[in-house]
Amino acid sequence: MFNLFFGDLFSTLTTVLVLIVLAYATMTVVNQQRIKHWGRRVCILILLGTAISGLSATRDAYMTDVALFAAEGLQSSICSVAGGLIFLTGIIVIFVRKQDFRRNAFFFTTALFVIQVITIEASRIAML
Repeated sequence: MFNLFFGDLFSTLTTVLVLIVLAYATMTVVNQQRIKHWGRRVCILILLGTAISGLSATRDAYMTDVALFAAEGLQSSICSVAGGLIFLTGIIVIFVRKQDFRRNAFFFTTALFVIQVITIEASRIAML
């Protein structure tokens, strides 16, 4: 099980980045009363989430003959829809200046990110 998360460079980087994003989201929720610029938080979350998606696709050899998950499989569908909603939320946040909306967008984006992580990592563990 250790090799699943720390077996090679891409596994280690993906695991560390997921933990960093989860800590970032947790600290944001804990300190939400003091945060004034939610748009920045959403942007950082989307950028880090995109990096994690790229690393995990590389780790799992996505879209190759030896891919862990099929491109038309359930995991791909769930993560594609969630990813599309994350980017759509990010685009909307650019135009909607209300901090309340941006705060809610941060929570929505975080929830979608967690769904993606649970989908992929639970599938990887189940395939073990």
